[in-house]
Amino acid sequence: MGLTWFAFLWGVAEASLFFVVPDVPVSLIALACGWRAGLRAAVAAAAGAMVGGTALALFASHAPEAAIALVDAVPAIPTAMIARMQAMMAGTESATGLAGAMILASLSGIPYKIAAASAPGLGIPVWELALLTPLVRLPRFVALAGAGAVLHALTPAMPGWLQPVRVRLLLAALGWSAFYVAYWSKVGG
Repeated sequence: MGLTWFAFLWGVAEASLFFVVPDVPVSLIALACGWRAGLRAAVAAAAGAMVGGTALALFASHAPEAAIALVDAVPAIPTAMIARMQAMMAGTESATGLAGAMILASLSGIPYKIAAASAPGLGIPVWELALLTPLVRLPRFVALAGAGAVLHALTPAMPGWLQPVRVRLLLAALGWSAFYVAYWSKVGG
């Protein structure tokens, strides 16, 4: 139960101002504990993203410039990325409307928090963002939980220092380090 709450709180934090995606704890939980724990973490992270994103969007509906400034201050979110996401949400670039923009962003590394902070200023109702959030975020979280569960199953008990937990943590550390080095190199963060 504690890991599920951890994933939920991580989802809340990342949807608002934290810069490490919930995919990290979701995959680590699945890697350490298997599929069921990973799936619970994925659902919890998606629910947390809905809560955090909705809170940020409600704040943005009262202070839009301040909300965008907060998101702009998050590491690895260049101002050009904010403008691109806003254009996608407005239907003027690459996608039509909020749903298409959120799906494209989820697959291309554009942080969700940009959509949450931008939606009210673009005339998108907060309830629409809230309803779309778990639908857009959950598939990726479940996929990462599945990947973690597969690695969990492929690292059985081994003798000596190659205990499964050590092997799993090494694989996860290497994988997530490579991901963030590539991502931050790409966005210039």
